[in-house]
Amino acid sequence: MKKLIIGFVLTLAFLMALIYVFIPGKVRIYESVPVKATVAGVSRLLSNDSTWREWWPAETTFDSNGTSYIINGHIFNAFDVTIIKEEDSLDSRMNLVLIDDDSMAVDWSLELATGTSPFSRFSQYTKAKEIRKDLNTILMSLKKFAEMPENIYGIVVKKTIVQDSVLISTRRSFDHKPGVQEIDAMIQRLKAYMVQNKAIEKNFPMLNVFMIDSSEFQAMVAIPVDRALPATGEFAPKVLLKGGNILETQIQGGPYTIEKAFTELENYRADHKHTSPAIPFQLLVTDRAKEPDTTKWITKLYYPIF
Repeated sequence: MKKLIIGFVLTLAFLMALIYVFIPGKVRIYESVPVKATVAGVSRLLSNDSTWREWWPAETTFDSNGTSYIINGHIFNAFDVTIIKEEDSLDSRMNLVLIDDDSMAVDWSLELATGTSPFSRFSQYTKAKEIRKDLNTILMSLKKFAEMPENIYGIVVKKTIVQDSVLISTRRSFDHKPGVQEIDAMIQRLKAYMVQNKAIEKNFPMLNVFMIDSSEFQAMVAIPVDRALPATGEFAPKVLLKGGNILETQIQGGPYTIEKAFTELENYRADHKHTSPAIPFQLLVTDRAKEPDTTKWITKLYYPIF
């Protein structure tokens, strides 16, 4: 009996010694996943707390398996997150790490104090494993969501090539943002000039409106034609590089939807480090002068790129 007690004590002492040897006073928890997306795009996604619910893996945003997550803000591409699990409140950091222009990694790390007693160390070590598993689940959900560009930009962007290279254009300045009828008047003037020169219209009208300053807007309308037309004081031929690269997206909606889509198309261009040889423009698939319901407008947006 005495030998059994001694053996038990020695075994227990050995196990406790192993705990001290293999479980340090602080355990570092680290998880990382590669993401096929841009750092800037994912950073914008994470900077808006309301978007987290769109990809969060649990039913309740910022909670998972009895653990709460509090976003404390971010600096550049680092996000500070407090993790509350049972009695522990842990400071963690999520870092967005550049790999390439269109690929990155999300690293998430923190430290968990395990205490001084062997029982505390073993308990905290078990808790660390649970937290690490939860972090992996969250990061994998983020990866799946962020690798679909439409989830980041809200539009489906295609990289295609320029088909219509020969245009006839006109431009006009306004002291206000031009309306549908004013733009349509420009389009009709172009079409009359095309008829006069027996030119064939190859595609829908193109439109670009930009603000020069607080009191002046400039609108340019162009129509693809089958051949170059002579320049006049009102009309000017334009040429796009046929076969050149161009970003394209199609949307349905009115002016607000179009402006928002243009902003996201610009974000996409900048995030992917594309430079542009020409101004972006709208392709007016819907004749807006004949369709008063703006929710039915179909518009294609284009952004020439190198």
